Amino acid sequence: MNAFSRILFLSLLVSFYCLKPLAFADEADVLSTANLKEIWLKDDEFTEAAALETELQNETFERGSDLDSLIRAKFKMIGGDLKLAKFYLNRINDKKSRVYAIKKRYLALISFIEGHFDQSLDHLKDKRFYDNSIYPQICLLKLINFMAVNDTESLKREKESCLFYSARTSKNDAYWLDTMIKLKLKDQVGVKKNLLTDVENTLNDDEMSKLWLKTGLYLNKEKDLLNLLMLLPESSYQSKRLREIIAFMYLRSNSPGDIQKALSFVDDIDSANAENIKGNINLKNKEYELAFGHFRLALQKKQDSTNSLERAIPLAWILNQWKDGLSMLDNNTNKGLDPRNKRAVRIAFLIREKKFAEAQRELTLLKIDFQGEPPFEVNIMDSYVSLIMGEKEKKFDKRKVEETTEAACRSFDGISCWISLQYIQWENLGKTIKRDEEVFTDKEMTIDSLKEKKVVIPLKETITVDQRDIEELDGSGIQLLKNNK
Repeated sequence: MNAFSRILFLSLLVSFYCLKPLAFADEADVLSTANLKEIWLKDDEFTEAAALETELQNETFERGSDLDSLIRAKFKMIGGDLKLAKFYLNRINDKKSRVYAIKKRYLALISFIEGHFDQSLDHLKDKRFYDNSIYPQICLLKLINFMAVNDTESLKREKESCLFYSARTSKNDAYWLDTMIKLKLKDQVGVKKNLLTDVENTLNDDEMSKLWLKTGLYLNKEKDLLNLLMLLPESSYQSKRLREIIAFMYLRSNSPGDIQKALSFVDDIDSANAENIKGNINLKNKEYELAFGHFRLALQKKQDSTNSLERAIPLAWILNQWKDGLSMLDNNTNKGLDPRNKRAVRIAFLIREKKFAEAQRELTLLKIDFQGEPPFEVNIMDSYVSLIMGEKEKKFDKRKVEETTEAACRSFDGISCWISLQYIQWENLGKTIKRDEEVFTDKEMTIDSLKEKKVVIPLKETITVDQRDIEELDGSGIQLLKNNK
């Protein structure tokens, strides 16, 4: 029995006597303080037990801390905050932690997402990953990294072992991965076999059929796959998801007859994808109101649908749906879009919605984003908003308003140049155009007339004194001066 076990046994023994019910004990059985003796451990036994207890406590604390960091890192990765995810992962001690392999796997994933494929492979070189229980979790990441860096030799070498160990976790025999690897290795025969010639077994399962159709879309082989649709069993058409994919394939083929077939496949489906397909068909036929309606229905199903937003926002502008356009812009989470352009479009919608105060605040921020050198369109919006807001502001800064208009004029905007000239005549042009009094209007000068190219007619000079007479008089004057001398 070691020292730690002795301490535990003695502690339990003392606790048992202390908890013994006094009601059932004789006076002789009751422990008196006189009979109690202090328990002493030898120095080496105490030191060994204390060290063991301290070690267990430290290990428990460190493991708890590592698990907490791992959970936080995973949460941040899912949320897209890779920088903070790496911060939490770096808090884990590489040498001692039992979650070291998980940490390295997460770092490899982050490097892959950031496009640092070589760095991702470096994280996966640790010997611990060759354990059969861990290898299936990282081998797929290794394969796609090899494809990304064009390391075909390593891809060939790793492919068979990875597919073997991960086969039991794959529900579709790694069909997608196998096709992509064959495509990367330029195995045209293998790709054709997967897609066209050896598909009977593939089409017997709905999930495999969906994957087969998606692969065809990815490789732009939709026309070839449409010719094989008759091989699908009738039961497959009960799947709404599969019908959506088929409809999208018909839409991609872009022939009039196929577009009608696409509509027939999704006509009774109300999912986000189906509404997008219907909207695209209406858009192709220039039925803008119907298309806008379908895209709005799609956004009700999926609020941040990129496909819907990319089409619905321009349609909102065309159809004067300013409020809907603003709402859609706020829901647009596309990180590939320049935030300055997004803000500029938002300002345009605010102006059409007549929310000039908010538009002015957004313009101030946008000019900061462009470091004081905004593009032509922003200058025009700034000029117009300054003109309208000048009438409302108590402390009207005429010079500031004129500067915005002059900036737009320098970008060769004719209307802004005309407005700039009007500031010379009117103290507050914004207030003037808002007045109810009747003012003189030049009916011939309209926006369209300002855009038209005018024919310049030379001015005819009315001759009051003939130039030759002036020259003759000058000559006579010179002669007179000579005679006087």
